Amino acid sequence: MRDLRRSKRVVLAGLATAAITTSGLPASAGAAPSSGLDIVQLGELPGGTGSRAAAVNDRGVIVGSSKTADGHDHAVRWDPDGRITDLGLLPGGGHSRATEINNNGDIVGAGDAAGENERAVRWAPDGTVTALDRVPGEHNSGANGINDDGYVVGSASVGHLMSLAVVWEPGGTAAPIGPASLQSTSAAAINNHAVVAGSTLESSRFNMFWAVTWTLGDARGVVLPHLPGARVRDTALSVNDNGLVVGRADSYLGSSPYYPDHAVVWSPGADVPTDLGTLPGGGDYSVANDVNDEGVIVGTAATNTTNGRQAVLWEREENGWRIVPLPQLPGGTWSEATAINDDGDVVGIAGNAQGQWVAVRWER
Repeated sequence: MRDLRRSKRVVLAGLATAAITTSGLPASAGAAPSSGLDIVQLGELPGGTGSRAAAVNDRGVIVGSSKTADGHDHAVRWDPDGRITDLGLLPGGGHSRATEINNNGDIVGAGDAAGENERAVRWAPDGTVTALDRVPGEHNSGANGINDDGYVVGSASVGHLMSLAVVWEPGGTAAPIGPASLQSTSAAAINNHAVVAGSTLESSRFNMFWAVTWTLGDARGVVLPHLPGARVRDTALSVNDNGLVVGRADSYLGSSPYYPDHAVVWSPGADVPTDLGTLPGGGDYSVANDVNDEGVIVGTAATNTTNGRQAVLWEREENGWRIVPLPQLPGGTWSEATAINDDGDVVGIAGNAQGQWVAVRWER
């Protein structure tokens, strides 16, 4: 998201109107350095036994979800001091979740209502919840991103294993994104230049997933390149205001039929994405979930323990991208960084010693 306190920053507008063929320098090798950050567990709703932090804006406000005493998920907001607020439900609903917040305090996500399937919702800064419009043929929907102008993106299920990437205008009107030639599509994020990042599925026996960007008002869309030699199973998960797109892609291991997911970044000006690599000494898996306007990327990577994951960040250096592991909770072996703001505040989810998944923040 754009940092409103840095209004003089020069940004590159409209980078996704041309093919974003990215590369940059490869990830640096060697032992991963220390982050210098501390992990702090965020609170749950009264009686709840789990939570998740999904996003943080440049004012330090965090959103996500928390279990209630009866075991249901409710969308929540944590203020910069860590105080939690239940954002509530649509009338007659049983659950909700918040996925993104902009710098004006507008929050989006999904929730159900009485007699209805889950649908995309928006919460105003005062906590008022509104159901967003449906697209024709929709079974259910969810909102994944919102920019500072109030444009919301997400996806709507319209058939068996088929979805449409959707944009909701500030007034709530819904419209599909992209041409009908793109089959099943989903939108994960939108930046302040109206560039949308997401993916499309080619329905075939190969089930190829292409990372895609769209610019609102231009229905053509841009299919992003994949790693050389790998299968086409790429997903774009975030885009910053400078046009950097991050996500995951199948990597290539020579003659091996195994194509592990690796975190990647698509940057303007090169022919292929950059493979951000994995933790030194860890397993062969990583994913990049978010990137801020300073170019710092966050996500998770496999550790050397069974099914272990550790939240990580990647920083750009002269010789490539450096991976930095973030602390785990005491006794925990699993964590994932889901979002980072322009001040470097990182949030996500981690397992604690009791085996619960809880919302966390990494701070200095």
